[in-house]
Amino acid sequence: MTGALENLLVVSLEQAVAAPYCSRVFAEGGARVIKLERPEGDFARAYDTVIDGKSAYFVWLNSGKESVAVDLGDAADKALLENILKQADVFIQNLRPGAVERLGFGFSELQRINPQLIMCSISGYGSTGEYAQMKAYDALIQAETGLCSVTGPPGEPSKVGASIVDISTGLTAYGEIMKALYARSNGAPGIHIEVPMFGVLAEWLAVPLTYYEYGDVLLGGTGIDHSQIAPYGAFATPDGPIFIVVQNQREWRRLCEEGLGKPEMADDERYKTNQQRIQNVDALRSDMEAVFSGVPRAETARRLLAAGIACGNINNLRDLSTHPALQRKQVDVHGTPISLARRVGDTLDNAPVPTLDQHGTDIRREFS
Repeated sequence: MTGALENLLVVSLEQAVAAPYCSRVFAEGGARVIKLERPEGDFARAYDTVIDGKSAYFVWLNSGKESVAVDLGDAADKALLENILKQADVFIQNLRPGAVERLGFGFSELQRINPQLIMCSISGYGSTGEYAQMKAYDALIQAETGLCSVTGPPGEPSKVGASIVDISTGLTAYGEIMKALYARSNGAPGIHIEVPMFGVLAEWLAVPLTYYEYGDVLLGGTGIDHSQIAPYGAFATPDGPIFIVVQNQREWRRLCEEGLGKPEMADDERYKTNQQRIQNVDALRSDMEAVFSGVPRAETARRLLAAGIACGNINNLRDLSTHPALQRKQVDVHGTPISLARRVGDTLDNAPVPTLDQHGTDIRREFS
């Protein structure tokens, strides 16, 4: 699959995380990605200085792209972008709703110059409605959708510690664009795809929302445990916690008979079904931890794995850095090789991270 997208030209008028993540996945597949930046640069360049003085966010998101700085208030730069889009397959943008239309690059104008162009607009809340002009960042969407209310310890709404809204939105946009490209290969014209961050996360919250609307249950945060499945979470052993997940009745019986050595627990009236275990979760935890109390964590894990029970460690980022399952790739930051976690399906290695307007002269010459 190396270079599977190498015939595609993707143009991205992008900043921050969501749109750059989407275009990065195209670059990983071999597409040519031209990144359009404001004259002062994508503001993600200044988020931090963690990697050799460069932003960890920017390095993570932008290897393998070509950078050109444009001022779309300038007639020459507007003409440049129009010339590029005449030849492009995909145009991604995440400016505020209405901004590209005011600049003369709305979908109706683009259809005129390139009927096969697929345009994707990433926004916070879509292009219409009272929220359309609201600023939308990852944490704000986590809060607005209610994700924070089902995350963290009970009574302490918390945000997820990674850019889950931006990443999920970028991947959703990539999938929708790929569907449009497939349709185009079968004769369909170019289309305009709108991907609102709020809509992506709201759909991800379908199960908690359904619990409220159909079960009259308002779920809240349960820390590392699960609000609808038990046993599922961290359990104490003499030398540290172990994470255990039981997904069905067959696993529950095996846990009792083989993992715990307590076959009678499987038919205990308090624990016979998942719903009963949820209702009696504190007693269940107490009974399980009583078994684990005299057994070191490594031996507990050995017994559980032998019984076919899913379990694991509760790691931090130091542990992830040396995890045997972690796959890595190299990117080039101005001559310095940097090791990053590899995304599944990423075929791009040793790709350079562009400096601001690094490819501007060549791109202006090519598309003059």
